[in-house]
Amino acid sequence: MNAEKIILDTEDHYRVVSVDRLHDCINIYVESVQAQCLCPNCCLPAGKVHSYYTRRFSDLPAFGSPCTLFLKARKFRCRTDECPVKIFTERFGDHFSAYKRKTDRLEKALCNLAIQNGGRPGERLCNLLSMPASDNTLLRLVHSAPMPECPNVTELGVDDWAMKKRDRYGSILVDLSTNKPIGLLPDREEDTLSGWLKAHPGIRIVSRDRYGNYRRAVSCGAPQAIQVADRWHLLKNLGEAVRKMLEREHVAMRKARESQAVSAGAQKARIQSLASPRQHEKFRQVKDMLARNIPVREIARVTKMSRITIRKYRNCDELPRRHCTLSSGLGKHLEFISERLAAEPDLQLKQLLAELQTRGYRGAYSTLSDGLAQFGLRCGKKQRMKKVLPADGAFWRPSKAVTLFFQDSDKLSSPQQKLLADLRSKSIPLDKTFGLVSDFRLMMLKKRSSRELDGWIDAANDSGISEVAGFANGLLQDYQAVKNAFDTKWSNGPVEGNVNRLKTIKRQMYGRGSLDLLERRLILTPS
Repeated sequence: MNAEKIILDTEDHYRVVSVDRLHDCINIYVESVQAQCLCPNCCLPAGKVHSYYTRRFSDLPAFGSPCTLFLKARKFRCRTDECPVKIFTERFGDHFSAYKRKTDRLEKALCNLAIQNGGRPGERLCNLLSMPASDNTLLRLVHSAPMPECPNVTELGVDDWAMKKRDRYGSILVDLSTNKPIGLLPDREEDTLSGWLKAHPGIRIVSRDRYGNYRRAVSCGAPQAIQVADRWHLLKNLGEAVRKMLEREHVAMRKARESQAVSAGAQKARIQSLASPRQHEKFRQVKDMLARNIPVREIARVTKMSRITIRKYRNCDELPRRHCTLSSGLGKHLEFISERLAAEPDLQLKQLLAELQTRGYRGAYSTLSDGLAQFGLRCGKKQRMKKVLPADGAFWRPSKAVTLFFQDSDKLSSPQQKLLADLRSKSIPLDKTFGLVSDFRLMMLKKRSSRELDGWIDAANDSGISEVAGFANGLLQDYQAVKNAFDTKWSNGPVEGNVNRLKTIKRQMYGRGSLDLLERRLILTPS
């Protein structure tokens, strides 16, 4: 095979003069053999050579070494009398572009590396691959890369993403027919999305979450489009309502459980509440302001608290207990600690730590001390522990129990099924809630029909459970989109996947990428 075909893969345009292998690079000398060239001004062929000059190009590496092409090019005379250009440099249709110092194939490779990895990581990778390029060069290639034309989208998915969490948000637009992103918007305001939709009048389906700005923007910018509420967000909203009900019911059941234990003479230690006096004071302040019918927004402004927390306090008679999960795994050693304290009341903490480490405990001395304090155990100045029974951690937690209401019974383990049956038997509201959740999941995931939705909303309102009833009333505010979620195949699943990919790209750049760079890397990256 000829060297011309190996190096340039082009016939009759170039001729390889020589190849030099140096210590750390490879130099290839090439000359042009075009018979004539088109004038860039009048576009007429010219064959009269004026002079020669040499152009230098960086090329793809060869045999693990950087490669440089030295191209002997020519200058031509334009013989057209009417053309003001008399002398012009030779133009090439492939491999070598005007005013460039890199071959087209090298620029394409560098651009793909920059799109996939970004500036600094791409620079390090290029150095390893014998294609040295600075981070500024790589980012310049990304910004100069042509963006694909926006297709005629008919099925659109929209969702928000955090530029800076709890501060600035943007919107992502995804073509649901291809599951590919088509653009990023600088915010999640109604006017921005509405303006984009007006510029694309072919939209027929819009899948979104239940954010009010998106609902109003679609109604204004694309009134002809069918709006579909995302099914995952509906289940998420229902799960939040169930969790609030579980927290309220948890307090009532715990009180009854403790009163039964005291009346029966069972003196058991409980997990000490981690709430500080300041938190109790905040709770009493919020309850007092709620009793005076002060709006939640005003309470949040005065107390500097989240509106979600304030709404949670509304349904609680006392401050909800914080549950702390010990990452060191102390909970599974509580029975052993109880036995050791019963056998040796003056056991020192350092000795207990040594014994626990032989049993697989991986926490440090201070971690053990803090962890035992959370379970009601105290250490004196001489590190002697009081003889206190450990807490019985068998009582359920709302954050964990809520998952039992949304899983199929055949996928639950035997302890989980037993706990769920115990909760339903001891609490009428929990039993009603389980039935409502099961019916909602059956309609959405199995039957995929909204024929029973009206009856479910009426049943939720008549159940006497304020949290579930509030969720049902919220469905009425976006009723048609919720119905379409049951009856159509569209969802925000592809949008959520692209949001996850966008967050990965953003974190790869340590959050310092501009919106234009994020959009280019998101759209140009092969999916």
